[in-house]
Amino acid sequence: MWGRKNGSRLSRSNRVRAPVVCAREWTLDSSAPAGRRSQRFGALFATAIGVAGATLGHSPAAHAQAGASSTQTQAASPAATLAQSAAASAPTQVASPAPTPLSNADKLIAADLLFKRLLLKPDDLDAGFQYAQLETELGDYEAAIGALERMLYYNPNLPRVKLQLGVLYFHLRSYEMARNYFDAVLNAPDTPADIRTEVQTYVAAVDKAVAINQLSIYGQFGLAYQTNANAGPNSPNVLALGQNALLSPQFQKTPDWNAFGLVTVHDFYDFNDQRGDGWESDLIAYYSQQFKVTRLDLGLLELRTGPRIGIGDYGGLTVHPYAIGNVLTLGGANYLNTAGAGVSLNWPVNETLTITPGVEFRNRWFSNSENYPTAEGQSGGQWIGYVFGSGLISAPWGLSWQGRVSYTESNASYGPYAFHDFSIDLGLPYSFAAPSFAHTGSLWTLTPSVGFSYTPYAIPDLIVDPFTTRTDRQWRVSGTLDTNFYRNIGFTLQVQFLRTYSTVPNYSLQDFLVAAGPTIRF
Repeated sequence: MWGRKNGSRLSRSNRVRAPVVCAREWTLDSSAPAGRRSQRFGALFATAIGVAGATLGHSPAAHAQAGASSTQTQAASPAATLAQSAAASAPTQVASPAPTPLSNADKLIAADLLFKRLLLKPDDLDAGFQYAQLETELGDYEAAIGALERMLYYNPNLPRVKLQLGVLYFHLRSYEMARNYFDAVLNAPDTPADIRTEVQTYVAAVDKAVAINQLSIYGQFGLAYQTNANAGPNSPNVLALGQNALLSPQFQKTPDWNAFGLVTVHDFYDFNDQRGDGWESDLIAYYSQQFKVTRLDLGLLELRTGPRIGIGDYGGLTVHPYAIGNVLTLGGANYLNTAGAGVSLNWPVNETLTITPGVEFRNRWFSNSENYPTAEGQSGGQWIGYVFGSGLISAPWGLSWQGRVSYTESNASYGPYAFHDFSIDLGLPYSFAAPSFAHTGSLWTLTPSVGFSYTPYAIPDLIVDPFTTRTDRQWRVSGTLDTNFYRNIGFTLQVQFLRTYSTVPNYSLQDFLVAAGPTIRF
């Protein structure tokens, strides 16, 4: 009775419409530390742009789906929306303790039993709600659509069911059908205010999805505090020419505040063909002003642009070759310029799993300045290979995962600055209904993350220790709370702790960072 194709069941799905797979890509191409000066600002900048990760690097095929969160408010997942629909539209029931979440195998059995019940009694709304909820949680949106549309046949006055149908069609990228259901909800005079507000969010996302030019903007402005803003070593006792030395006070670890601003722009120009081809561009602008250690004032402008080409049917594999370049200032002076190119592949394995491998090359030109007189020694080419993945763990719990594995090879004109780097990061986004004081129907997201980097350098640095080759091992943990309060206005808080162990004591350090500020999405 059961068959599989692309990771989804066929039996009940074949009785309704065929799906159009939607995909999502998020790749944030960050370089590994290239010497101590890079470490001084790398953690802070990574923290700031990490908050905007959801608005960067979307594949054009998936960018429309992301519009629900990047346009105004974060829209609920299909499973979460359906749970709310069931609670509001189903007959009132006596309160009972929350049931233990079912395994996927148990959900398959329960859905099959409910389906057989619906064949005998198709007007059983309770069974219809439960069946649609299970199929949505299992990722079989087509089966859920069939059940919900059958419910409307017996009772057309169910605005929450129409909302859920619009949401499911939206996630399947059938925007015309989604818009029809959303319009029906808005045109009904008895639609509750909270449903009307949520539908308006999706309508804006649909409008963006069908537009030829799809533009999203994210901004955050706030304050950050670091216990070790200049990445000073744990101890003032360091090595110089292989001998013990006392580090100058200005380079010892120093706590500091900074004010920062971050703006990211994502644009996809749709070629309007059957494969979803288009031109994709991402722009990042960032600046931070230190309160005390002004030589660490950081500015960055980076552009990545190139075509997105579909492979096979619309909504499937896409390949994205791109050119990339940036300008970075440090301490008010030009510090780094890069130019390069890369290519990434967006692979939607199924409705709940996306994998994105890629490779990139950057040529880096560092510039000496009064604060950094030896920066040019870091100049050289850099190769980065990475694999990013994201997927759903549990729809009822609102839990998903995202991870990134990367390998970096950096050459340098000054041999001791050349290095290899292996990094792995894992995050577990947890989405939940906003508390009542927020006065919003959108979801908030809490993301705990952990990461590790292993960075061996090429040869010993004669100026530091001629007999020891530097090798760094860094552990980091962080947590990010991304909230939404009114329409496209929110607030984001991030905390991070990192600890670097190095074979050269000059580079062993630890840092604790807190960054917070309001956000805006268009």
